[in-house]
Amino acid sequence: MPQFVRFPVDDEDDFDRICAERLQLNFEGRVPPNWPDLVQAWRTRTDPLMNFADRWGGFFGPLRNLMGVENLCLAFYDNPSLVERMMDQRVEAIIEITGKVLEEVEIDTFAFWEDMGFKTASLLSPEMFRKFMVPRYAQVTEWVRSKGVKHVGVDSDGDVNELIPLWLEAGLDLVWPFEVASGMDVVQLRKEYGQDLNMIGGIDKRVVAIGGRTMRDEVDRIMPVVESGGYIPELDHSAPPDISWPNMCEYMEYLMERLGRG
Repeated sequence: MPQFVRFPVDDEDDFDRICAERLQLNFEGRVPPNWPDLVQAWRTRTDPLMNFADRWGGFFGPLRNLMGVENLCLAFYDNPSLVERMMDQRVEAIIEITGKVLEEVEIDTFAFWEDMGFKTASLLSPEMFRKFMVPRYAQVTEWVRSKGVKHVGVDSDGDVNELIPLWLEAGLDLVWPFEVASGMDVVQLRKEYGQDLNMIGGIDKRVVAIGGRTMRDEVDRIMPVVESGGYIPELDHSAPPDISWPNMCEYMEYLMERLGRG
């Protein structure tokens, strides 16, 4: 996990300074030297292409990076004008940089990054989420879909059960990674939302660490969702160090076998 000596934004003056120093587009400086080669490869691809706005594509996660979780949560009450300014800057930046990418290549999926779920609930109430975030999600979602993007997703750890209907309302149709330890169950969610909600993740990483029959039962559990479509099975977060290499290999082999690719 990232560790901070202090967070860079306490007030609007700090945010103005950060915007000027760090948050300008500078597209040529943000893309790698082999950008033309990548564009050429993407134009002739046969598999889907996702534009994943990691760490800075969202309206909670990026602000959390600037202010810290506790300070940000308090700012929704104590300094809402600053929160709105920061979110509006994110809307403008996401559209600007994604627009530059879409000038050169078609994208199938655009994804936000948030990480705004705790173990038992969202870090932001649904009421605050609807007020501050839904209109801004909708603004970006409507824009990227107008440019031919087929799916819009979000990566958020923890328990986000109460946020899923709001993401769907804002025009998103894909969520991951569905941490089992936080009560996220892709089997139940498919029953609840049907094909309106596409999903990635949902395999309990803790049982992969155990391996054997326990691991196989977990893979078997999610197979009906795989068969119903609109779901990509994978671990419900990054693989922790207690998953041994043999257990990881066993898991991958069994998953591929169940997917008919073994």
